[in-house]
Amino acid sequence: MLRWLNPINSLAGRIFVWFWLVLLLTVVLTLLISRSLTDPTDIRRLPASLNRQLQSQLAPLAQSIDLTSLMQQLVRDSRNRWLVIDNTNQQLLNPEALPARLDPNWLTELAQLNRPRLLRHLNVFIAGPFVIEVAGRPLALYQLRQRPPQPWWSLRALAEPLMVLLLLAVSAIASFILAVSISRPLKELLQQNLSFASGKLHSRVSRLAKRRDELGQLGRSFNTMAERISDLLQNQQRLLRDISHELRSPLTRAQLALGLAEQQQNLQQLPRLKQELERIDAMLDELLTFSRLDAGQYQLDIGPCDVTAMLIELIALNQVEADSKQQQLQLSAPDHVWLSADGRLLSRALENILRNAIKYGPQDSIISLTLQHQPQLIILQICDEGPGLPEAELAAIFEPFYRVSDSRTSQTGGTGLGLAIVAKIIQQHNGTVDAFNLHPGLGLRVTLPCITSFESTTELTSPI
Repeated sequence: MLRWLNPINSLAGRIFVWFWLVLLLTVVLTLLISRSLTDPTDIRRLPASLNRQLQSQLAPLAQSIDLTSLMQQLVRDSRNRWLVIDNTNQQLLNPEALPARLDPNWLTELAQLNRPRLLRHLNVFIAGPFVIEVAGRPLALYQLRQRPPQPWWSLRALAEPLMVLLLLAVSAIASFILAVSISRPLKELLQQNLSFASGKLHSRVSRLAKRRDELGQLGRSFNTMAERISDLLQNQQRLLRDISHELRSPLTRAQLALGLAEQQQNLQQLPRLKQELERIDAMLDELLTFSRLDAGQYQLDIGPCDVTAMLIELIALNQVEADSKQQQLQLSAPDHVWLSADGRLLSRALENILRNAIKYGPQDSIISLTLQHQPQLIILQICDEGPGLPEAELAAIFEPFYRVSDSRTSQTGGTGLGLAIVAKIIQQHNGTVDAFNLHPGLGLRVTLPCITSFESTTELTSPI
């Protein structure tokens, strides 16, 4: 739940947060820039120490003979800058010293105060007024002091055009990072997609699949799709090899039988020819059945089925083959176990499992069939006493065209579709099938949902 609350795990949430942060940053920078561009001019109290310092500097100025000598003396003092106003008519006598963008009316405001104050305007301080009398004329003097320099990172230290450029640069960089974070993984996906389409089946997206948002899900789904398609193509190629090999053998034998029949001018080879043609027909039927099941084109004919009766019938049909290997088929099941299923299709799946157990079970062994009915499930286990399988291959035997052995003999060969057909049939009945080792032996377990069932308390536990 917490993973979904994290906006970083969602592409929509990441875009929202990113744009929201960019907007917030833009607003903050705009406010700072507006404050720096509209820096207020205010009047503060003049510190006592600064007042004493300025009074000592005024003493020699107050001794000036006339206004001309006072102005000359102010010009010679390069360390201090002074504004001089004639109090009789409020006229600024040295306007060239007035700071830029300072309204002279502020000096009028200061002149009306009963004691000196400190006026702050942009990057300068103005202290005053200090009233002196020169040649009978009352004058108000204001000293100009430069404010301490601002640090290089301060917005106030930047020029107005630079502030605007900074705002645009920050927004552009943030938008560029967001655009690259979206376009780069999509470009990787596009490249790998084109590479996969050109026949490079090993093409996968690596960096994109590591993301935790929707793009990462897209990358992982692409990898899953590519793996599935690669497996299907490899299985298809394997099928073509297997089918061509399996068909070549009976066709060769059929041709040989026809040739012998032609040479000998008799019908002794016809049973052999018929057997080979039946083998080819069965193989093609198995391939067609799997193709229809895999494509979802098989229409189920659902009806009530007695699984116990179905197993008894299958045992009877395959008893001759089991007897040829001195195998005992033992059934342990309730008298009746009913469920809704396609009886013909389910019977074929169970027969495939049983024939597989007979085929790989050793001579003079027991093949057990155990049917259990639970409140919501029906569980069937068919176990032989054969060699079993490597643990890593237990799940793979239900994949289409998979064989544990590379042998192509009639005893251990086949198309590799038998158990794959079983898995498809059970899957269409909303059930599961899995394999497990018994040491010795191999067991296959079929689990089906029990929709409608009737059973008695008596069980059959005897060879049939």
